[in-house]
Amino acid sequence: MTKIRRYFPKILLTFLLIFLLIGTELSLLVQHNFLTYKAFETVTNQQNLDEKAYSALESYFKSRANSTGIPAEVYLNAVTQEDMKQGILSSVSEAFDYLHHDVKTYAFTMDFTTLEASVTEFFNQYADKNGYQKDEVFQQKVQANIEEAEAKILYTADTFKFGTIAEHGWLTKLRKFLDIFKKIMTVLCICTGVILILLILCCKGNFSELLYWLGLTGVISGLLISVPCLYLLRTDYFSGFVVKDMQIFSAVTGYLTYLTKTTGLTSLVIAFLGAVSLNLFGLIQKIKNKKQTTAE
Repeated sequence: MTKIRRYFPKILLTFLLIFLLIGTELSLLVQHNFLTYKAFETVTNQQNLDEKAYSALESYFKSRANSTGIPAEVYLNAVTQEDMKQGILSSVSEAFDYLHHDVKTYAFTMDFTTLEASVTEFFNQYADKNGYQKDEVFQQKVQANIEEAEAKILYTADTFKFGTIAEHGWLTKLRKFLDIFKKIMTVLCICTGVILILLILCCKGNFSELLYWLGLTGVISGLLISVPCLYLLRTDYFSGFVVKDMQIFSAVTGYLTYLTKTTGLTSLVIAFLGAVSLNLFGLIQKIKNKKQTTAE
């Protein structure tokens, strides 16, 4: 009974510390890694989203040429793969400016000066060649064609669909949630610190015993998160998602894979540190037992 009373507070504190550590780890990852421009830039580079987005544009304008008679080069010569990459990253930076700074609206666009000039030149040459009058109806047709092309390019460059998210009002809700989330993260960090201090006090200066409980906390919390992450990666779970556009599919699955890998690796590091603490505890105990045996 005495042993139970002695160990119960430490078991309870360790149990609480395990889940607080998981919450703190995940909240810090979300705040400083997952919801950052850098994370989306990394996914963009890893998944070659600019190449896939440009390939989607090529397919669209080439197939459209059959029905409109406008050569795909009119558009593709005015928009490069590098332009698409800058557009993708611009859509991300605009979203995070809105989320983290005092920006009133999410406004993503690209520089279409070259495109507008290319389309206008094509229509002017076509009109001159075929004797069409460049009246108001003609100008409206040119403008409508430009706007349609720009809309398609913006849609294709918005691989992470921040535009759709903003259109449905979810980006505004996310910004409000982030303010609350920061407070939750602060509370988690404080609670984790308080429980850790209480555990240290319960161990009453016994360093080896503290290593045991901390090691147990690290191993259990690390494995609880890393094992599911490793399962998702091992089974290639995200590849089963169905998304029509390849660049959007790669963006979504690439980002989810990035989250899973980062979380899994971070948790494995915590589990490894916990295992090291347990081994140190065992080593210290062996040394103590050896000293006691020698003394006897």
